[in-house]
Amino acid sequence: MICDLAEANAFVEEYRKPHVPVMSAFGGGRLHVCRFYGSWDLDQMVTENADTLFRSIRKVSSKDAKDGKETTKEWDDLTFRFGPQTFLYADKDRIIGFAATPVEAEKLVTKFSQKYRKPMPPTSDGGIFFLIQQDGENIKTKEVSLSSDTVLKPEALALHYGSGSREWHQGFVEKLCERTNGLSIFEGRPGTGKTFYLRHLMGELKESHRFYFIPTSTMGILSRPDFIGFWTDQRWHHSDKRFVIVLEDSDAALMTRGSDNREQVSAILNLSDGMLADFLRLQIICTINCCAADIDSALLRPGRLVCHRVFGRLDYTQAARLAESLGRKLPQARDYSLAEVFAGNDTDEIPRPRMGFAP
Repeated sequence: MICDLAEANAFVEEYRKPHVPVMSAFGGGRLHVCRFYGSWDLDQMVTENADTLFRSIRKVSSKDAKDGKETTKEWDDLTFRFGPQTFLYADKDRIIGFAATPVEAEKLVTKFSQKYRKPMPPTSDGGIFFLIQQDGENIKTKEVSLSSDTVLKPEALALHYGSGSREWHQGFVEKLCERTNGLSIFEGRPGTGKTFYLRHLMGELKESHRFYFIPTSTMGILSRPDFIGFWTDQRWHHSDKRFVIVLEDSDAALMTRGSDNREQVSAILNLSDGMLADFLRLQIICTINCCAADIDSALLRPGRLVCHRVFGRLDYTQAARLAESLGRKLPQARDYSLAEVFAGNDTDEIPRPRMGFAP
């Protein structure tokens, strides 16, 4: 809980503008603010305090605009007035009390926090990431929990990624904890374990970091002007966390700048280094299937690039050891990708149709 003696920044779409009703009520007189962060049941709050609801914003969305069958409505920002100089603002992440004394402001916030707090969802033994989505003109997140089996023990990490992987992993984690911003690139052919490792990383660092995932289909969101505002709000609500953006299969966004990807490359450059990066404090992890030699050289500049890791295929000895731990036996003595070991079959033996002219 935070008690603030001066701030009155509530109920506007950009939270840092003055709250007009509050400022009008208090003028130059005494104003005390108490903030409390959590997850709140806004529907119940409105139902039980409808007579005191003073200002509100409600979002209405529909998945099928043609027939309107799946229309959803949700409260976004609420302001209640309980007296000439007693206000309470609420959104899904926080409640803020305004009163003439610190005791009154804290009492109001405490009452609402106890009555309307949503029960915490059961914690996952695995990691958590937040899927970034475009909802019309808005940018929102959806929490995704990972299962406990995505977190590997140290000895299992070496078994999956070969000798030296434990030491590399420890060094990479230290960099993510020490540096506030930068770019990391995971290179490797499909099936070599880039995503598998990311799931493990999300589980290991879930107490200190928040991971955000941007799908390939919405990569253009990086260059939207309101993207900076989105991160500013995220930082406001989760100031105790370090932020990591994950961009999977981001080959096109990292290639040497051209007419088709100039904005995306520039956005990654600005977010990972420079003055904007100092403000937003974002780590970016990109996975690619292409060769790093094809990447725009500006992205590989020392100081910006935190890590470049090549995920390769396992030699037969390593692959056989992993397969044995899974209760399987490899059919041939050759190198294997991580996906091939887990699949338990020889993907090279899949018949392919022949193309060309008959002799």
